[in-house]
Amino acid sequence: MRRVFLCVILVMISAYAYADVQEFRYFSVDVPEGWTAEEKENVITIIANDKSASLTIIAGDPGGNSIAELALLSSKELGGTNPTSDDEGNYSFEFSGGNGQATIAGDDEFYILMIGTGFEENGETLSGILDSLEMK
Repeated sequence: MRRVFLCVILVMISAYAYADVQEFRYFSVDVPEGWTAEEKENVITIIANDKSASLTIIAGDPGGNSIAELALLSSKELGGTNPTSDDEGNYSFEFSGGNGQATIAGDDEFYILMIGTGFEENGETLSGILDSLEMK
């Protein structure tokens, strides 16, 4: 039993050791080793050094647009599928033949749009980045 517990602890430590928590205007996020992050105004870009995957996060005031309107505008800009809504009012769509995925959530005062590419090769890493996102 003690060995199992030790193995679980070692796995947890190694999972968190690969990332560096970076602070941005609206949130913090773990940036994995071998990835870079950059913030310009309300746009954060996190990209694998080998360019095999990226995550772009845009957050801020929706400027009078509804989340549905922003989802439709974003999808059209990226040449994506028609956005679909979940039970919580979040919208998702795909682009680049399914290699890119986007989700937008928010309300009348604040929205966050997350756009990811390279899920086939880096799905676990991208999911880990998204799971680490903490709003301020």
